[in-house]
Amino acid sequence: MKKNVRIRIRAAVTDLVLAERYQNTAHDGFFTTDEGKTLPVASVTEAASQIITYTVYGCYTREDGVVTICYTEPSEVGYENCITSLIFRPEEKEVLTMVRSGDVRAAFRFDRKERRQKCSYETPIMPIEFTVNTRSVRNTVTEEGGTMLLDYYLEVRGVNTERNRLFIEVEVL
Repeated sequence: MKKNVRIRIRAAVTDLVLAERYQNTAHDGFFTTDEGKTLPVASVTEAASQIITYTVYGCYTREDGVVTICYTEPSEVGYENCITSLIFRPEEKEVLTMVRSGDVRAAFRFDRKERRQKCSYETPIMPIEFTVNTRSVRNTVTEEGGTMLLDYYLEVRGVNTERNRLFIEVEVL
């Protein structure tokens, strides 16, 4: 079974190294950003985060008990010539695999039971190895549509360097 879908993605990416630096340089309840702005300490996470939103069109397929949602990443988000596939089994929605193919290749596994998964990005320059440390996976996607929430840390050499929260809405056309 194959269906055309519209996919809305909202990603909140927090640079944890930058947030820690801001926190450590705070004085009298304020810190200064790299751009020279002085902000209250309560704004550290917001100042170290980037929000990315976009809408793409793709397809939903279910074959041999496996659901795949596939779409081409827009070049504006930094993934030139890249196709992303979100793969899961309907009876095991708390486990999801994200595969990127094209100029940049990667495979991420999000699993609430086995939270730490070794992964790598295969770039034209060199591979980059890291660990995905899953905080949460929520998936309500069926053949009628639904949503996914992926909340995870990227860990490099045992240090959480980035927190990603992806909200993905799948709408059948």
